[in-house]
Amino acid sequence: MLFVWALLASAALLVDANANKCTYDGQEIEAGKTVTVRNSFRIKCIAENNGGWSTTIVGCVTPDGQEIEIGQNSTGDRVFECKKNDAGQVMLQEIRSARTTCQSGHKIGEEWVEKSFKHKCGPEGVTEISGCVVGDDKTFIALGSTSVIRGVEYECKKNDDNSVAFQATGRCVTKENEFKNNGDEYRDGNFMRQCDNGVGKIIGCAADGVSDTIPIGKNVTVGDQIYSCLKENDKILFKKYSTNPNLTNVYAQCSHQGKLYSNGSTFIVQNAFRVRCVTFPNLTATLETISCITPAGVEIPIGTKLEEGDRVLECTAGNVSLKSWPGKSSNCQGVHKLGEEWVEGSFKLRCEPYGKTNLTACLTKSGVEIPLGSSQKLPEGYTMECVSVDGQVILRQAAASECTASNGQTKKIDETWVEGNFVRKCSQYGIALITACHVDGFGEIPLNRNATSGNHVYMCGKDGDKYSFNTGRTL
Repeated sequence: MLFVWALLASAALLVDANANKCTYDGQEIEAGKTVTVRNSFRIKCIAENNGGWSTTIVGCVTPDGQEIEIGQNSTGDRVFECKKNDAGQVMLQEIRSARTTCQSGHKIGEEWVEKSFKHKCGPEGVTEISGCVVGDDKTFIALGSTSVIRGVEYECKKNDDNSVAFQATGRCVTKENEFKNNGDEYRDGNFMRQCDNGVGKIIGCAADGVSDTIPIGKNVTVGDQIYSCLKENDKILFKKYSTNPNLTNVYAQCSHQGKLYSNGSTFIVQNAFRVRCVTFPNLTATLETISCITPAGVEIPIGTKLEEGDRVLECTAGNVSLKSWPGKSSNCQGVHKLGEEWVEGSFKLRCEPYGKTNLTACLTKSGVEIPLGSSQKLPEGYTMECVSVDGQVILRQAAASECTASNGQTKKIDETWVEGNFVRKCSQYGIALITACHVDGFGEIPLNRNATSGNHVYMCGKDGDKYSFNTGRTL
């Protein structure tokens, strides 16, 4: 939040037979001396040749004590400007600050993930995108770079309009980690693939000794070998048969990545599945998945689950796959242990079982903790509540129906009353705001204004969250 302080710069000229002092806001100032008032402005006392005196604003004072002249700026993380506006007011205005927060209350230097991007709260509260993330495991790709994830190449780049795009490059990645451009054809074991926007689609089969691609649904005979490229349901299968009458007991074999397997033999593919070769009397053969292999190398049957480390693994039936999700003791966000509590911005979080992060409370600027779904009256006199609105947790002031005056009387919303030399008004949040000063027999004086009655001067001031009322006499 940026701040502005203002003070009328007009000088007051009074005649005094012994004009060696000035009076400002009840304070005497030696002629030629400069003092600080309201902790924000430098006032100088000027003695006139005609016996009078005047005061004038010659500069400002920043909250950290820097003295700056009118028209100059301060230095440091928080930059203030001392200037005079068209109405003659001298203003101390904060024009830049590095000690702010970014959206959702994130602090300077803090990083967080939102959708497919990793954000960082930079200097002066400016949110920056440092990279992109992909997948449930939030794999990070730095801005301006590419990465291969599960066989697909992704890029994270900044466009000409400074927006950040996260997308697949359209190139394919072979098992040998070679890159193929869109439209390229390449061999993958006993299959021919064509790169189609990052996906290597099978367009036929291939075999050693066969020069051309074997079209899907066709057979090619070379010597006593028959090579078949078949489509069964949604799968493309490559099979090899022998027409040699002396090999009737091995007339059908399974082929996988250039290797042949006999009926009943098993092997592991993709480091994740165990498959078995099954042959049939009609010269056909197929591979069937019989189990899954965990990252630790443990074999689990189809339809069963296994907790390994902080993950739960399941070998699903049907279209067999190995699924993984956080286990009971999994960390939250990859770093926080089960049961650990931590603070992010204005919220307190807790790591629950299975890697679930729960928001448990909100924190006020002064550090007061308010549990989710409750409210608390603060020492400042108003009540804050931590609530969930449309699925988003927010910390806000709770509405009130009344205020309590210093004498114990109850005041309704928008009702005004006088306490000493101040006029108060009951706000909608139950806060008794000071709106003006009051003088018996005279009336109200607006904030940061002076009023004269007879030879009396009344000064009503507001400096930040501090209010003042002073009286003086004219000479």
